Amino acid sequence: MPLVEAVDRIGQWYLHRGLPPMIVIPGPLASAAQPPDPLDTLLAARGWRVRSGPAVVMTAQTGAVAGRGQGADRTPGATGVPVTLASRPDAAWLARYHYRGMAELPASARRLLQSAPWQAFASVEDGGQTIAVGRVSVAAGWAGITAIDVAPEHRRRGLGTALTRALAAEAAGRGAGRVFLQVEEGNVAARALYERCGFATVHRYHYRVAPVPGAPS
Repeated sequence: MPLVEAVDRIGQWYLHRGLPPMIVIPGPLASAAQPPDPLDTLLAARGWRVRSGPAVVMTAQTGAVAGRGQGADRTPGATGVPVTLASRPDAAWLARYHYRGMAELPASARRLLQSAPWQAFASVEDGGQTIAVGRVSVAAGWAGITAIDVAPEHRRRGLGTALTRALAAEAAGRGAGRVFLQVEEGNVAARALYERCGFATVHRYHYRVAPVPGAPS
């Protein structure tokens, strides 16, 4: 199928569902050294804008992130911060997680959080309040860490590290040998945290979003 026709079909699929057409453009980290992506070039020429928040994908050995191999007295996932794990997110977990600033997750997002073959939800409490949360899912030998969210007033206390290591340890126990996560390219603090946990960047991606008919340019 010609590229132009494929783009048109994708656009119609979204529009028929009342959604803005959007296409992901994956690429290597050193994208400047690669030839221009023909799909990205086509979409740019048609006025599709780059959505804010280009992301990088990072991977690691699950056991290494969990803390294994760092001494016989090291407990996998241990950081000194008590992390609670559950098979389902409770009301406090859902209230703490704010995807892209959403005040409340829609029902579809809540279903998606529990749609993997296996998943676990981590939380940290302080004074009876849930102050940090995270999620891990496992499928086909890979673990994916998502939804790391720490209350702003409790950041820089190692809670993100504690959640990441605890979730990796839980995934390792389920037989996942590798773990991945995605983080916005501009989130320097989060990327540094994950690098300290043993993650390395493998590639980046961004989204192109179609112009809305009738909207000002």
